[in-house]
Parts: sequence; structure tokens; C-alpha cells
Amino acid sequence: MSACGDSINTTEATSLDALVRTIAEEEELAIRDVSVPFERMAQASVQLQRMNQTIETGPDGVYVMRYTDDTLRHTLHVFVIKKTRRTYIMLSTRPYDDVSQQQYEVLASRYEEQTESLVLETNAGVVQLAPQDVTPVGA
Repeated sequence: MSACGDSINTTEATSLDALVRTIAEEEELAIRDVSVPFERMAQASVQLQRMNQTIETGPDGVYVMRYTDDTLRHTLHVFVIKKTRRTYIMLSTRPYDDVSQQQYEVLASRYEEQTESLVLETNAGVVQLAPQDVTPVGA
């Protein structure tokens, strides 16, 4: 897999979902879409709590949380959960742009009730995901 901050040249055949399938195939894991639809935005904080539990205890898999905004930016928050390691990958694209990929080793995670956020302590610092980061808005 790519290192932090890589840029991937896309073609019509290459999509964010194709990249997720590639990651799942390389890791030999099933893809589990845990996205929260726009109409159920209130459930996003609960899903972030569940994701924290999954990061801590599994089961193994490639977990995907989708985000789309009204500028047509698409972001996939991908969590590769294996017994031996935890990886967070953010794939993002806008129309006519290449896909950007950032990848981090997750050292620890926690759910913060006050901000309803999933906080990831990674090899490159802290990443915080709030409900508005993982729910489509205006899409």
C-alpha cells in the first residue's frame, strides 16, 4: 500500500471503490460498509462509537465510512482491521482531480462523548473524525 500523502493518477476505470477493493484483496479481508446515510445523520455518532469498538476488538475486515459534500468531493474513511495491526486510510477526490491517499498506523483510538468524535492516535499524530466528517451533507 502507499505511504502517507501519495497521489494516485485516476482514469475512468479507477474509482475510490476500486481502490478499496484493491486494498481488501491485498489484505485478504472482506469489505464492510459502515456508512451513515444522509437521512440518518443522527446515527453518525453511534457509528463512530461502534467503529472505535471495532478498532479495539475487531472482527478483522476493511471498514468503509463514506462522506460526500455539495462540492462533489468524495472521501472514504477506510479502516483495515487485522489481529496484528490497525490502519486508517483516507481516500479523497473532487471532480477532475486525482485521488489523494493518506495512510496512518493506528496506535490507539477512543471515542469522546463531549464532541461525539472518534479520536485516532496515529504514527503521524492525532486524527479526529466527527459526525459531520463521515456523513453526506447536501449530496
